[in-house]
Amino acid sequence: MTAAPTYSTFGAHAVLVNWEASITPEVHDAVLQFDKYVSSRFSEEIIETVFAYQSLAIYLHESISANTFIQRLKNEIGGRVNVQSKTKYLARIPVCYDLEYAPDLTEVAHLHKISIAELILLHTQPTYTVYFLGFLPGFPYLGGLDPKIHTPRKSTPNPYVEKGSVGIGGGQTGVYSMASPGGWNIIGRTPIDFFSVEKRPPTFLQAGDYVQFVSISKKKYKKMLSDIEKGSITIEKEVIYG
Repeated sequence: MTAAPTYSTFGAHAVLVNWEASITPEVHDAVLQFDKYVSSRFSEEIIETVFAYQSLAIYLHESISANTFIQRLKNEIGGRVNVQSKTKYLARIPVCYDLEYAPDLTEVAHLHKISIAELILLHTQPTYTVYFLGFLPGFPYLGGLDPKIHTPRKSTPNPYVEKGSVGIGGGQTGVYSMASPGGWNIIGRTPIDFFSVEKRPPTFLQAGDYVQFVSISKKKYKKMLSDIEKGSITIEKEVIYG
């Protein structure tokens, strides 16, 4: 069981709720459950909530004092809430690790003194947790990367990273949902669309989802990319429990 969170003001009309400083699925579940509860219980007082690995920012309407709201939280729900677990989803993400799409793959393997094949294996073995989306719309911050391939971010970011690029930044891995500058080490690319304004919801992944990467050939990558662009195939997430 996770420890009870702490509360602090985050300006005059916002509250920051913090849990223990660790990146774990247990703490993350506590954050998500707390967010679900307060968003429902205090919907008329809250403008929006924003969560991260072990924190939740609650932005209030100007008529609501942060200090008063903190006292209400302490009085009404204390440190823990009992929320029914939401349905969990697993997304199997196809990734092409061919060097054409993986400009940093060789360098990362060399840094860790392993072969490219071993690096790919270490990247595809874990089941990752989507902790939150950020940086770009739909960009997933994934926890669970094998410590053997933790790799520092680039000292000088690339001015352009292709959409769908799969990267490693420190102890995390993630996917660029659109073309952008970026400082993560690019080791592959996926044909999947992670963000589209035409879809509901617009992001493919949600916080709390699970991800597994699946290695595919360059030929299959190109075929899948073409099929996805034509709309002839869609990638669905699997329900794993609810």
